[in-house]
Amino acid sequence: MCRTWEEGRGLGTRAACVCDLRCQSEERNHLNTSLEQRLHELEHHYAEATTLLHLQSTLILDLQNHLHNLTVLVDDVKKSPGCLVNVPRPNPLMSAQEALRSDSVRNCPIDCASIYYNGVRRSGLYTVVPSRAGVPVEVYCDMDTDGGGWTVIQRRADGSLSFDRSWRDYRDGFGDLHSEFWLGNNHIHVLSTQGDYSLRVDLEDWSNVHKHALYQSFSVGDEEHRYRLRVSGFSGTAKDSFSWYHDKQGFSTPDSGNICAEISHGGWWYNQCFYANLNGVYYRGGRYTPKGRGPLGPDGIVWYSWRDSDYYSLRKVSMMIRPRSFRSHLS
Repeated sequence: MCRTWEEGRGLGTRAACVCDLRCQSEERNHLNTSLEQRLHELEHHYAEATTLLHLQSTLILDLQNHLHNLTVLVDDVKKSPGCLVNVPRPNPLMSAQEALRSDSVRNCPIDCASIYYNGVRRSGLYTVVPSRAGVPVEVYCDMDTDGGGWTVIQRRADGSLSFDRSWRDYRDGFGDLHSEFWLGNNHIHVLSTQGDYSLRVDLEDWSNVHKHALYQSFSVGDEEHRYRLRVSGFSGTAKDSFSWYHDKQGFSTPDSGNICAEISHGGWWYNQCFYANLNGVYYRGGRYTPKGRGPLGPDGIVWYSWRDSDYYSLRKVSMMIRPRSFRSHLS
């Protein structure tokens, strides 16, 4: 069009056409700049929206996990004999532990003795709610030995499970409650410090000889105090290899920096190093030599006074606790 104007109207028309093209170019440049700014703004808003959506999804997933954990805990408590639960409407921002404090859990058994008093006389798995923690714990209850009411905290039976474990494993517990296990130092702490508890240790060798050790007083401190052992008041058919040497000792594991735990390949209340080592290496047949696992020293399931030897490993052992005031009733 400008070319026609130039040919038909002379120089004045040519100048006007050049000016018009310049204006159109400036308008296009301004429009392009505006579009680029708008695009940048949209990209910024999109990034913000994407971030918020990600945070929202994470929060929803976290709340769903909290709600699931709370539901599982409530179901566990409801399965306990004689346990009536009055849990308030779930608050997604509240932890499962906070939701099941003592104010919301009523009449729940605090140990296997409580379950026994509720009329249950069959050994097996039950859920208890220790009064100091308020959180359900699954335990094995022995309702047969010496009147029943025992909460089992440890068992060795067949060597199917390694007890050469970390501090965390011993803290939280490991194994199968029907077979070999360690209940967990956190659980043992809250169970043994909610009252006055006794400890029974049952021992069996490879000749099917059974003996036991009974301690009138037993408790384990918290993790801050390294689960310090308090045990005294011995009686029983086995000689004492535990309280006189291991009382007041902190717990240690192979990864905690304690040389005795490293040598013995287990977690225990070691004291340079042991006269009892019920979480040691399982040696089939009983007798073993220092070269069986290493030349540094004994590491079997040892109760020294059994045969006055560090190199005889027992076949079966168990540890269980119940209130010192427990009295059994005839079924």
